[in-house]
Amino acid sequence: MHFDWSTLALQTINLLVLCWLLHRFLYRPVLGLLDARRRQVADQLAEAATAQDQARRERAALEAERDGLSGQRDAVLAAAAEKADRLLRERLDQAQRQAATLIEEGRRAIGQEQARALQDSKVATLDLATRIAGRLLAASPASVRAIAWIDLIEQHLAALPAEERLALCRQIQEGGKLRVVTADFLPTAVQPSWQQRLGAALGCAVEPEFAVDPALLGGAELFFPGAILRFSWKDALANLRLELEKADAAG
Repeated sequence: MHFDWSTLALQTINLLVLCWLLHRFLYRPVLGLLDARRRQVADQLAEAATAQDQARRERAALEAERDGLSGQRDAVLAAAAEKADRLLRERLDQAQRQAATLIEEGRRAIGQEQARALQDSKVATLDLATRIAGRLLAASPASVRAIAWIDLIEQHLAALPAEERLALCRQIQEGGKLRVVTADFLPTAVQPSWQQRLGAALGCAVEPEFAVDPALLGGAELFFPGAILRFSWKDALANLRLELEKADAAG
């Protein structure tokens, strides 16, 4: 077999040229395209990672804001609940105070009405007793009534200190007059007896003037120049009513 070295050399050169052409016009562009594509993919991955990090940060910010809003909402709700509870307590306290005031005013009004009713009943009872006693007294003879009153006056004058009786006599002795006013007309036959007994009780001579005042209801009143001695039912009733008023005021 004959081996041609020239043919081998030519084919070797052709192979080398083909490899160079492939490397020059095919492999290098392909490698360049692959590198560009790899860089593009790396850039896209970097952008995706950046976008992912941004999304995470925004999500964290949103969650923090949501937590803040939730806390604010809870705080607002708690404040509103506390305010409502405070207002409710204030309203209840105010209502209780108003109710207590009304109850106290009602009790006071009832007490005042009871006091007035009791006072009116006492006065009415006193007036009724006075009218009954007046009727009973009117049914008795005038001379008997006159003796009863002069007895009372005589006892009172006898119980006075001597200085006071002397002062009353001095008023008469110095020109004054003694005026005796009775609720009923004093019988003429009884008047001298009154004059004598009054003089004896006072310790000096008297010439009284006798007069009548039905407003006295009963009894008599002695008008000296500088003093008045009252023994009438009118005065007794006035004193009794005054005592009742004082007792009611003290109670």
